Amino acid sequence: MNPMIRKELRQRMRERRTWLLPSLYLLALGAAAALAYYFSTENMFDFQMRQAQGSDIGVAVFLTVTFTQMALLLLMAPVFSAGSITIEKEQRTLGGLLTSLLTATQIWWGKFVAALLFLILLLVSALPVLSLSFSLGGVGLREVGLAAGITLVVLACMSAIGLYCSSFFRRSVHSTAVSYAIAIAMTVITFVVFLILQSRWQAVHTAEQLAAGPPRYIVGALYLNPFFPLTALFSHEKGHFPDWGISLIVFVILGCLAAVLAVRNLRRTSE
Repeated sequence: MNPMIRKELRQRMRERRTWLLPSLYLLALGAAAALAYYFSTENMFDFQMRQAQGSDIGVAVFLTVTFTQMALLLLMAPVFSAGSITIEKEQRTLGGLLTSLLTATQIWWGKFVAALLFLILLLVSALPVLSLSFSLGGVGLREVGLAAGITLVVLACMSAIGLYCSSFFRRSVHSTAVSYAIAIAMTVITFVVFLILQSRWQAVHTAEQLAAGPPRYIVGALYLNPFFPLTALFSHEKGHFPDWGISLIVFVILGCLAAVLAVRNLRRTSE
């Protein structure tokens, strides 16, 4: 095993937040599932309303938990990655790492895997909550597997971005703040740009053209949105199905670019 991975995992698993964060995380997911179930069955016994089907409730619980999980893990990703390298700078131990037998790539890989493994632990611990929808119907193993895979790819990209910020700045406060700013920009700004482009497109097209859906260059504004792959995957509109795969490719490219730049910063530091 890469010694950086062993060191990071031992240090991380001895911290208090190792059990506190998963507990709060599962508590939040359980509350989201309970709220989704409550609002889905609120009018179930009102005979003037259409009675809710078990599959409808299962889908509602599954989607609520999936998107809540993505939001929570996006908030946690910078905590485990953005300070991984800056803490070595603050404790003046980065020089020792760079002069050891480990290469800059091995140091980055150890930090990246250690940060991602804890996020995977949270992701796996939420599978029983996601599986609650099985008893209600409407969701199968394919949907759970795709949701977990998409979430993992997005988290890997955000962890790589956090490590790049950690390699660029000297203090954990700055790298963590910039990592959160990037995550917020990717979530909010891309959605605002999409709304602006869509409103302009709708203003100059007829009803028949609007029924066909927006063109790909408008939807492309959302390819960097962390929530878009899940939204496109579970959308029933035919034109949106290939978009989640394109968005994942964009996230993979962005993560690889952040990894290359972070390794380059580490090599420059060693020089």
